[in-house]
Amino acid sequence: QAAPAPGRTVHPPPPAPRAAAQAMGLVKKGDADVAAPEAPEDPPVVKQLKEIDDRYLELEKEYDREMQKLVVKYTGLQQPLLQERKEVLLSCEGEGAQPQTGTPALAGFWLKALQNHPAFDEDLIQEWDEPVLEYLQDIEKSHVDEEDSNKGFKLVFHFAENPYFSNKEVEKVYTSELANPYCGEIEVKEVKSTVIEWKAGKDVTVEKVAKKVKGGGAKKA
Repeated sequence: QAAPAPGRTVHPPPPAPRAAAQAMGLVKKGDADVAAPEAPEDPPVVKQLKEIDDRYLELEKEYDREMQKLVVKYTGLQQPLLQERKEVLLSCEGEGAQPQTGTPALAGFWLKALQNHPAFDEDLIQEWDEPVLEYLQDIEKSHVDEEDSNKGFKLVFHFAENPYFSNKEVEKVYTSELANPYCGEIEVKEVKSTVIEWKAGKDVTVEKVAKKVKGGGAKKA
């Protein structure tokens, strides 16, 4: 090895990562030369069981694909009935019709339907939500991917003209993925919603607080 040039400072080589960690106290001195143990190899019976499980999972995926085809087929067959229900609810004819609501034939239909839905908690729909939902005309649901229901779904809420906001439609899209194929666990990755265009002073999500006047009012004579 050649000698360093006169006047040039010689720096020692940087320590190896393991040595640097030891110097900082992150690794015990006795562990410096101990390599991380490798994961033990599965015994033959475990390998065999995993191979059977993989084949079972492939059949499960095939089953899901065939089920999704049936869902798409019968969703299409149900659509005329849903449209007929919508027309009945929007009809302003008949005794007791209330044209100033979302469902004139039966006021508050969708509010009650949501309140009684088993997927909703009792306190999910708050008191201040109720007058807004009185103007709900219809709810439509569709899959993000018609061939794979695990990728999420979209809800479209149709509203009649109302004193609260100017939106005719409010969309909410849930994007998800299959987190664990072995147990069918679905994980929601993203939720997107239409921005509500609230009318002045009608945003029910904002609480109004009366501002107190300092001084306690008029002074006594």
